[in-house]
Amino acid sequence: MIHTKYLNSLKVVYGKLEFRSDSHQIFDNNIINFVNTISKEIFKNKNFRKYSDLIFFAFWCRKSNLIKISKKYKSEELILGRGTVFHVPPSNVPINFAYSLIFGLLSGNNNIIRLPSKNFDQVNILLKIIFKILRNKRFSNLKKRLCFIKYDRSKEISSQISKFVNARLIWGGDETIKEFKNYETTTRCVDLLFPNRYSIAVINGDKIKNFNHSKIDQLANNFFSDSYIMDQQGCSSPHAVFWVGKQKSKLRNIFWKKLSILTNKKYEDDISVANKKLSLIMNNILKSKFDYKLKYKEFNLTILKSKRLNKDLEKIQLGYGNFFETNIQSLNKLKSIITNKYQTMLFYGYDKDELKKFLIKNKLNGIDRIVPIGRAFDMGPTWDGYDIIRTLSRTIAE
Repeated sequence: MIHTKYLNSLKVVYGKLEFRSDSHQIFDNNIINFVNTISKEIFKNKNFRKYSDLIFFAFWCRKSNLIKISKKYKSEELILGRGTVFHVPPSNVPINFAYSLIFGLLSGNNNIIRLPSKNFDQVNILLKIIFKILRNKRFSNLKKRLCFIKYDRSKEISSQISKFVNARLIWGGDETIKEFKNYETTTRCVDLLFPNRYSIAVINGDKIKNFNHSKIDQLANNFFSDSYIMDQQGCSSPHAVFWVGKQKSKLRNIFWKKLSILTNKKYEDDISVANKKLSLIMNNILKSKFDYKLKYKEFNLTILKSKRLNKDLEKIQLGYGNFFETNIQSLNKLKSIITNKYQTMLFYGYDKDELKKFLIKNKLNGIDRIVPIGRAFDMGPTWDGYDIIRTLSRTIAE
């Protein structure tokens, strides 16, 4: 068990901190009903519409979606959880802890969830809903399978918990991942590690030559959702935009103008965001060896435009409405820069099979997701190339 000298620095928000070895079947009906009830309660909350990430989560938690996901795992085999999972979400993505938790439950496990250290309103709303539902006798048996904890960054506490769990989901930056990999774990502990990743958008310029303004409006709206809801802090948000083909610059300018208008209407920033944005721009100018022009559309939208590709593109730290932009003649040009740091390829104007063939043909070990622009935050059981449900569970051979 955890040494008592560390317990004073750890706050148990809900549940009991214990390391249970009991396993449960995946996609248990009671779990599905519990998650669906969370969805219903979110929609009843008078403040939920203020938070786009909470809306996305509520839709994702609907019973119809969970049953759709479960069909992928339907078989005659017996599949059980591994025991207790330790969840460590990123500090800058409020609702990530909740997705991680649901995956832990759906895969038949008990769960210790470290909550974000920052005080997010949507996290508080969601926790109140979860704790309220757990008071229902129908779900009282789930109480022992959940423990929510909170503590400041502490190698000692994290390493102590890591010693006794059966699996870990670490949604941190590269340094956090390196740190957790050094901790002692049980010999059969399974780790799912989600380090920093880089995501891009590719737009087929040849397909938008005859665009009307309503279609460009829709494209800009979808791109806004992918980029500004989390200030590009989510690993699946685009940081670079590649215009493919021989399209005219007029179309690109219309797109950015539409996006600029959207940010002025819908995006709320403050002094801290402004400072972070300026700091990112200055650091990139000082530290990078890129040949690019800096173009301000509005303060909420900054374009770093380059005429050529650079293998170090993934190292440019963007966010808060900063985007790298360049033109390429064909998708094949991207094979020179894509590494395993690349996660999501958002696309417009392409057939998904065409993009799959591009990955196969070029034998790329980067790009783990291919989704249309507007669906960057579509969460599924396969993430960063891992099947989370299968990894967190074990199949009983017969």
